[in-house]
Amino acid sequence: MGGVSADGKTLWLSGRYNSEVYALSTRTGRLLARIPVGSGPHGLCVWPQPGRYSLGHTGILR
Repeated sequence: MGGVSADGKTLWLSGRYNSEVYALSTRTGRLLARIPVGSGPHGLCVWPQPGRYSLGHTGILR
């Protein structure tokens, strides 16, 4: 699960079975960061810019 940053430059993904959150460049696909988190991260909410929409259970806004 994941989301794209408001500027569209970073894709954030949760590694549910790896206890990590990943940041990837949307331009190159390169891994930017691996962030250790607690056990079983399930879902990730990336808040959009005001006026944008985010649909899905990782950050439901309308």
